Amino acid sequence: MEYVFLAAACICFSMQFIFSKLFQQRTDGTIHASMWSSILSGLSMFAIVFIMNGFRIGFNWPSAALASLYAFCSIVCTGASLIGMASTSVAVISLYTLLGGVVLPFFYGILFLGEKPSPFRWTGAALLVLAAVVPYVINLSSAKKTGVQKSQPEEKEKTGPKGKLKAGICCAIVFITNGLISIATSAATRIDEPIGSNDFLLLGTLIRIVCSAVILVPLILKKRSRSPLPVDPRTNSAVGLKAFLILFMFSFFYAVLNGAGNIFSLKCAATMDASLQFPIISAACIIFTALIGLVCFKEKPSKGDLAGIGLAIAGIVFTIF
Repeated sequence: MEYVFLAAACICFSMQFIFSKLFQQRTDGTIHASMWSSILSGLSMFAIVFIMNGFRIGFNWPSAALASLYAFCSIVCTGASLIGMASTSVAVISLYTLLGGVVLPFFYGILFLGEKPSPFRWTGAALLVLAAVVPYVINLSSAKKTGVQKSQPEEKEKTGPKGKLKAGICCAIVFITNGLISIATSAATRIDEPIGSNDFLLLGTLIRIVCSAVILVPLILKKRSRSPLPVDPRTNSAVGLKAFLILFMFSFFYAVLNGAGNIFSLKCAATMDASLQFPIISAACIIFTALIGLVCFKEKPSKGDLAGIGLAIAGIVFTIF
């Protein structure tokens, strides 16, 4: 049964990137927009899981501490993902997001759970580290050599050295934060008297909503605009009610898929080694999201992206043995 949950988690985590990209395309890609994304998706996730959980939330202090880590990293990861997608592809953002979800839990399992990886897994870990470095080096080198040939400002932002640097910083952030999310998720199932997967997600989501709102208020005041809503990059003004409802719809479907993926992942974590579970999820998601980017958003991967995807898949295959 654990492999059924694993397959479901792979599908959900892959499909969520569609709605994350759609949200990014219809906002200005700022921290202000990312906080709205965090709040809207958080409210959707909380409502769904709260109903599933019988209108209750479990609580204890160890779980609350891990849920706070989960919430903080979710906020930062959401912001870095949305900002990074303006400078690189869905496949690249998802690659680094998922690499973090493999590499950091791998070392967490060794250092804190007493897991003893085989030489194959150590080889896989080395390949995964290379997969995190090689794409950025190749893409940045290519951008410096060829320059930016296209005249559109958005293409210059995305393909030039500054765009690659911005993308690299965002990728590093999502790598670290998603890795910590995976660790917090795994650790939540192993504490004394765990509160349950749904309770943990509810607690973490509630903290995320509150913290995102606290961050959003001063951003709204700083903008000094009449509307606190996200900004449409096409008009450089706040979105209307209809557009806001569309953004909410994207956030809702993202929340459904992310929440379902986390629930299935938590159920797997109770019986499966972290150093095995997260590599399998990440390998499937890397392949699926690359296809999603190509088919849905016409994002053709560069040589560096393909090298990173290849190294990541090879590394993940080694970590399974």
